[in-house]
Amino acid sequence: MPRVINLLAIAAPQQVMLEVKVAEVSKVLVDQLGASVGINRTMGSWTYSLLSNLLSNNPSGLSGSNSNNFFNLDAQKRDGLIKVLAEPNIMAISGQEASFLAGGKIFIPVNQTNTGGVSTITLEEKEYGVAVKFTPTVLEGGRINLKVAPEVSDLNKDGIGITATGISATAVLPSFTTRRATTTVQLFDGQSFAIGGLIKNNVTSNIKALPGLGEVPVLGALFRSTDFQTDRSELVFIITPHLVKPLPPDYKLPTDGYIQPTRGDMFMQGKMEGTAPAQQPATPAAPASVPPQAATVQPAAGGFDLK
Repeated sequence: MPRVINLLAIAAPQQVMLEVKVAEVSKVLVDQLGASVGINRTMGSWTYSLLSNLLSNNPSGLSGSNSNNFFNLDAQKRDGLIKVLAEPNIMAISGQEASFLAGGKIFIPVNQTNTGGVSTITLEEKEYGVAVKFTPTVLEGGRINLKVAPEVSDLNKDGIGITATGISATAVLPSFTTRRATTTVQLFDGQSFAIGGLIKNNVTSNIKALPGLGEVPVLGALFRSTDFQTDRSELVFIITPHLVKPLPPDYKLPTDGYIQPTRGDMFMQGKMEGTAPAQQPATPAAPASVPPQAATVQPAAGGFDLK
């Protein structure tokens, strides 16, 4: 009979640790300019006013007033640069998917119809924040095939309004702003790559004015206020994969040698660590006979080894 010899040895699946650095650079520019003029008069028990506090309750800038008249000028400008950095470490077995989320969850009502035709409202879970999903595949020679899907989503301040039959009120459901990318790369252990260009740009402009007077050229600036805001942010992912191995069961940690101090050591001698007791020298034991062991096969980088 022919004899079949297996020349392929399958080793244990290797593990990959993904080191992710998330950097977000936000550029915020805010300009505000406005003015308000007020004239207050009192006749008997009646009080009337013109353009009372058009801008805000607490205007900043130049102001002047007397007992009956006031003038307020609001001029502000803010320019900020914010950098948010996160460094999660994720680990997965070769061929398996791993994920990371730094954010939150929100529940959205969803209308569903069962088999009997009855409509019910259920809550659907929606996650938002900074999320990363990746699937590594370890190849021969220490190469790593990596499929990465980073995503950044946040709640939009402008929701979606919905109405129902027989209900006059309008419900506002939350909406999301999402920046997502999916890519597949192949690199060696310790090499890095970057994913950028995830840019979000929002421009907001508001004008508040007194009808009629606010539309007058030049002088109308005294009767209106203008807010202009620009939000621009860019997200960058720097990703580095590493081949890792589990620690042995008897691995010594830095805290293994710590001894809690007694009250006398702490208060009288000012020690933050206790004194280890003196150990007696161990008696050398007779060497035991070691049985012969079979030759072990070293696994290849890809999890397969040819004999």
